Amino acid sequence: MSSDPGDLAIMADLALPPAVPFWPPAAGVWIVGGAVAGIMAIAGWRALQRYRADAYLRTAVAELDASLPASPSGTEAAETVSAVLKRAAMVAYGRQRVAALTGPAWISFIAQTAPPAAHTDALAASLERLFATRGGAGETAALVAQAKTWLHGQRGRAGSA
Repeated sequence: MSSDPGDLAIMADLALPPAVPFWPPAAGVWIVGGAVAGIMAIAGWRALQRYRADAYLRTAVAELDASLPASPSGTEAAETVSAVLKRAAMVAYGRQRVAALTGPAWISFIAQTAPPAAHTDALAASLERLFATRGGAGETAALVAQAKTWLHGQRGRAGSA
């Protein structure tokens, strides 16, 4: 061997630090993980509260499906749909505002409280037409579909007056 300090043969390898372990994570990971878990817990709690608050809507839709036989007369269907919608509206908008509504005032209320994107203006016309004359089964199916659209538009309104 040579005593030359510049000789590459006598150089030692670089001393590398040990590999960074995956566990335990840094403190920042715990903070971010805790914040994400908290946000998810709050979002889950709010979703559960909203699900429970909208139980009356699910009940109304189920009642519409169960109470209307295969081919009811138009007047019977209109009365059944109107009764179900009125019970749901009393929960959503309060008894004081809804209980006294009948006829044109009730139809106007349905049209005013329909969700803006939904085309439930035909629901009001169908109710008015079915109460005035006897409608067919095709009109009944459309009436029930529009009533369900109105009910779905009421989500999150339970108890608002």
